[in-house]
Amino acid sequence: MMTALYRTATSRGLDLLLLLPALLLVVTEHVLWAGSRAILRGVAGLGAVRATQLWLGLLPPHAAVPLFLVPELCSHGAGIWATVLLARGHVVTATLIAVLCKGVATLVLVWIYQACEPALLRVAWFARVHNTVLAARRWVLDRVMPWREAALRRLRATVARAGRTGQRFQHLRMRLAFGLACARPKV
Repeated sequence: MMTALYRTATSRGLDLLLLLPALLLVVTEHVLWAGSRAILRGVAGLGAVRATQLWLGLLPPHAAVPLFLVPELCSHGAGIWATVLLARGHVVTATLIAVLCKGVATLVLVWIYQACEPALLRVAWFARVHNTVLAARRWVLDRVMPWREAALRRLRATVARAGRTGQRFQHLRMRLAFGLACARPKV
């Protein structure tokens, strides 16, 4: 009897501790990442962007690696700049700099990586780091998958029960998706 009660309390405590990280993962994955991908697809349809991406794909490895590191250096520079602003008491500006500059740098980094991936993977040390990071990512995702699925089930159940509020959020999501679809250039 006491063991079952202890297990239930421990399980609920662990659920409460893991709920916020799991919800953050779900929100990041389904809202922010999906929105970013939609924006990138729209931007990728522009002629100049496509031409630049094709040009990047033709770069040799010794040119692709330094180019790949430029957005990373910009991201670190933005972090230092945001830290200085934060130390001077400019909290909102520091937050905006950190989020916007690091966000744009990350998007550019991913775009360059996708364009130059074959050349980058021909560099031995880069290929080793790449494979190690992907193996670590798979390991973490295998460990987190049950919690992610549970958070998604809870989120779907909450939205289904939310009634009017859930319907309003669903309506806003549909309008945003329609607006993004209409804003994409026609090819």
